[in-house]
Amino acid sequence: MVKQEFVKIEGNSYIYRVIHRIMEGDCQMDHGPALVEIKPIMAQKYAVTNEMYNQFIKESSYKPKNEENFLKHWVNGKYAAGEEDLPVVNISLEDAKAYAEFYGMRLPSEQEWQYLAGGPDKLKWPWGNKKDYSKCNVYGEELLPVDSLPEGVSPFGMYNMCGNVWEYTNEIHYDGDMDHYFIVLRGGSYYNAPDYWHTEGGAVQNNYHLKVHLLGDAMNRYETVGFRCVKECE
Repeated sequence: MVKQEFVKIEGNSYIYRVIHRIMEGDCQMDHGPALVEIKPIMAQKYAVTNEMYNQFIKESSYKPKNEENFLKHWVNGKYAAGEEDLPVVNISLEDAKAYAEFYGMRLPSEQEWQYLAGGPDKLKWPWGNKKDYSKCNVYGEELLPVDSLPEGVSPFGMYNMCGNVWEYTNEIHYDGDMDHYFIVLRGGSYYNAPDYWHTEGGAVQNNYHLKVHLLGDAMNRYETVGFRCVKECE
């Protein structure tokens, strides 16, 4: 069973640039270039697993206000045998934040996530500047354990920051003209959507973000979105 590990990230600054999905049109977000400061943090090496989230529920007695689709792949409140090390999915942003806050952590910002994935050299992919699908779980049939594919780790040793599951950031954006709220995902997933009108999966570069419309708890839980946490340090 995978035991979570933390990596200390020293403070640094870098020029932040990001691209977004063309179909989103005018994204209304700051895509840089901008000089951003990364403060010292401890970052989880792995995405949170089914077993880690199961322990959280036991320790915190957490129940979301709306339980529809919450951990819907579990049966009778338990994940299937052999799936303890898969990244937990079918959780909303609020479900992920509840986990993080209970343990004195938080979700990473977009700028932090991108730095964790690309390192000080701002690599295009966690493993380097050349696309190599053998180093990530893309266009596959299923999720892989969070400690799989060590050849694809980021410069800081973070696993599966490309493919496997999209990852939540702590970003929530409000479009006042449309009265809509959006969250931002990073990293891509193993699943390749059947056509262009769906959110694509597969490998996406470190500087790619996906803006997703918040629709309500039941519809904000996805089978291809997980998370990892960070916490402040000196």
